[in-house]
Amino acid sequence: MGTTLFASIMTTRDAAPVEVFVCGGTGLVGSALVAQLRAATSTPAGAIVQLRGFCSSREVTRERDGATTAIAGDSVSDDEILACCSSADARVCVVDCTSSAVVTAKYAPWLERGWNVATANKKGNSGDFSYYKRCVEATKSPSGGKWFVEATIGAGLPTVSTLRTLVATGDAVESVQGIFSGTMSFLFNTWDGESAFSETVAMAKAAGYTEPDPREDLNGLDVARKVVIAARECGLSISLDDVQVESLVPSELEGCSAEDFMTRFSENDAAIAARARAAEEEGCVLRFVGKVDVKRKTATVALSKFQKRHAFAALSGADNIFEIQSARYGPTGASTPLIIRGPGAGAQVTAAGIFGDLIALASTR
Repeated sequence: MGTTLFASIMTTRDAAPVEVFVCGGTGLVGSALVAQLRAATSTPAGAIVQLRGFCSSREVTRERDGATTAIAGDSVSDDEILACCSSADARVCVVDCTSSAVVTAKYAPWLERGWNVATANKKGNSGDFSYYKRCVEATKSPSGGKWFVEATIGAGLPTVSTLRTLVATGDAVESVQGIFSGTMSFLFNTWDGESAFSETVAMAKAAGYTEPDPREDLNGLDVARKVVIAARECGLSISLDDVQVESLVPSELEGCSAEDFMTRFSENDAAIAARARAAEEEGCVLRFVGKVDVKRKTATVALSKFQKRHAFAALSGADNIFEIQSARYGPTGASTPLIIRGPGAGAQVTAAGIFGDLIALASTR
């Protein structure tokens, strides 16, 4: 893979470079990407992918030859982004490192005017289906831009690109299941099933593994968004409302304050411990898993049991893992499923996933 990527870079060094503007460029992922782009300036990659500016929600910075200049105005307006590029006819790529729906609402207009978009923001390709289709249709137009979404599932892992390759080469994807959340992976890889689960959640929160309000992880919505993205890549026309989600947040704790939730979540310890014991009696472990059943056209997020010999049971830390079964991979193809495993979160690996998309864009003509 490295040799192929280097060859692609070398064959496109004389092409017009991709000029990059990063929305959310001062956040964790955005600042990591800005740093990676700056560090690559003197490399082959830097010859074809060039940082032209970045913004926060409050300010815009133009970048040229290592010098930065502040710009007044709307941080995500078309005019200001254009001002950060060398010319109006440049190969523009807007990178979205935010979680803002305000930014994703601009994808379709950007793509329709011929700008490219690379994103780690899941709200665009898991949101309203008609808007998603508008974005996809824009990419099919001869004058439309390209839309790169690798970092929306599994950070820098090649999950979306693998699904696209399978589909493009005529394989029939039958199912995709996996541990889509680094937080939920960490919780169930760490919890021993005997101590209080609420204590593991509190420990993870203190260590920064969860959102400030852990309910944002435990309710399964983040996983559901990634499941929708995977399902759409497999050709299913589904939306978030179509995903059957098992939330680990008791209904009576959904509306209380974050502080009250942390105090009262221990009320759920006995119930989840009973599920862990039942799984153990069957030689299984519990894992929080998202699944797309392409044949049945269903999508689910649930706390599920897996035999200890299963790949999901052997996971460690906060890694993500995905199992893809298709006509070629898995029982139908008299083979084993295709497994993708690795870090599914973290600023550096997520930024690297986006950088890979930028290289892929620059390698196309």
